[in-house]
Amino acid sequence: WPCRPPRGQSLRRTNQQLVTMKFSMLAIAATALAGVHGFAPVANPSARVMAMQASTTAIQMSAAVDVDTKAALATAANEARGLAMDSIAAAHSGHMGLPLGAAEIGASLYGSQMSYNAADPTWINRDRFILSAGHGSMFLYSWLNLAGFDLPIDELKNFRQHHSMTPGHPEFPNSEHNTPGIESTTGPLGQGVANAVGIAASEKMAEGVYNTDDHKIFDHHVYALAGDGCFQEGVTAEAAAFAAHEKLDNLIILYDANEVTLDKMAEYTQSEDIIKRYDAYGWETYDIDGHDLDAVEATIAAAKASDNGKPKFIKCNTIIGKGMEETEGTNAAHGEAGVPYVDKAKVNIGLPEGE
Repeated sequence: WPCRPPRGQSLRRTNQQLVTMKFSMLAIAATALAGVHGFAPVANPSARVMAMQASTTAIQMSAAVDVDTKAALATAANEARGLAMDSIAAAHSGHMGLPLGAAEIGASLYGSQMSYNAADPTWINRDRFILSAGHGSMFLYSWLNLAGFDLPIDELKNFRQHHSMTPGHPEFPNSEHNTPGIESTTGPLGQGVANAVGIAASEKMAEGVYNTDDHKIFDHHVYALAGDGCFQEGVTAEAAAFAAHEKLDNLIILYDANEVTLDKMAEYTQSEDIIKRYDAYGWETYDIDGHDLDAVEATIAAAKASDNGKPKFIKCNTIIGKGMEETEGTNAAHGEAGVPYVDKAKVNIGLPEGE
């Protein structure tokens, strides 16, 4: 699997053909091979690579195949929900609401919109993803596993266990955890948004220092997924003002707007128009249905393409704990209250029993 382009070629141009993990394309190929298990992790990494290489021509396919791609992303979203539910149920601990509620966002990011190479997770021009709402860590672990990073299913089964690669909050690789694909340790609400702003600033600096008219070495994007609690914290306000002032148009913040906080529905503590607030900072803003794959795909693509000097803020209106009718849309989903309902929820979203 070629991790870097030949000398003299643009990293981004070659990257689109070779490095971007078009996980939706993998789903199409794998579904043909494995039926309902099309998005299950591939045991043999070389088989995953071959499936992806075999499916690269699908990027140029007709609109009819776009329908297949959308179906693959929808399947991936439910597979990620299943992985999150099983892992949290095994640990009897963890936050189930975000992984279930933001699954379509994850499918779009890791399935088609982000540029990365799971075989080379420190590739210098990769897109960066930061989970500011770190309590929803099974969101990130599920997608890293499905996207082919070296995060085996056994580590998901060991979620929140001592010395596992899947701690309760994501941790940047260190002496205790070496989980690939983690760009920032996150836990305190709002911190990840500020981290993303700093990383976006560093990318702009590298772009200014190293890019030339003939060679684009740096042109990646930085993404962060944050929740209601993150935007109640002052650190996000300070970081947002700085990002707009510095014209960080390579930064895309996705707001998982589920109107829920840990203790109460968010309406008890907030009533602001956050879109107007970010407009006032100088951001480009969007307000979408976070479960509508067409809207999510189109909006992220538009945000990536907009080089207008404005950072991007996408309010994704979601249902926390989507797919688990006993807790979805309530603050009970903000934790492990849904564990007793996991088997029923998996059947409800179309996952085979016992999978």
